[in-house]
Amino acid sequence: MNIMYPFIAVCLAGFALLQASIGFIGYRRTGKKKLLLVSIAFFTFTLKGVYAILVAFAMVPWTTRPDQYMLVVDLFIVFLLYLSILKE
Repeated sequence: MNIMYPFIAVCLAGFALLQASIGFIGYRRTGKKKLLLVSIAFFTFTLKGVYAILVAFAMVPWTTRPDQYMLVVDLFIVFLLYLSILKE
C-alpha cells in the first residue's frame, strides 16, 4: 500500500463530508430535490472515504475484494448525480 493512500482517503472523506453538508444546507433552504440527490451522492463518497480509511489503518479482514464493491458504490454515486441533472 502506498504511503499516500491514507492521506488521500482522509482528504476524500473530509471534502465529501463538507460538500454533502453544503448540499444538505442548500436543500433545506431551497427545498429542491436535486440538491438532496447531490447531497446523498457526496455523503456516499464520505462513506467510501471512511471505508478507505478503515482499510488503510485497521486492515479489517472483510476487505478481501474491495474493488468490485467500490465499482458498485461508484455506479450508485454516478446514478444519483445523473438523476440530479435530469430536467423536470
